[in-house]
Amino acid sequence: MIIIEIEVPMMGKLYDFQIDENVPLSEVMDEAAEMICQKEQCPVQGDIRRMLMWNAQNRVQLAKERTAAENGLWTGSRILLV
Repeated sequence: MIIIEIEVPMMGKLYDFQIDENVPLSEVMDEAAEMICQKEQCPVQGDIRRMLMWNAQNRVQLAKERTAAENGLWTGSRILLV
């Protein structure tokens, strides 16, 4: 398990998430979007599968079919969800 920060630029907020580094990021993205929307009391609009994840440190788009470990994420990594 690792702890990452997910930044949602459209909302101007950061969220800490504990994730399994061996789970595909597509699953992490689905769960994160659902949890953020519950917290902020806003419905998910549009197709979640069209959202992109970027590594904020090196500005590289993350492959959603790969795991956090395969994408080079570790505790303290910050990703952008757009």
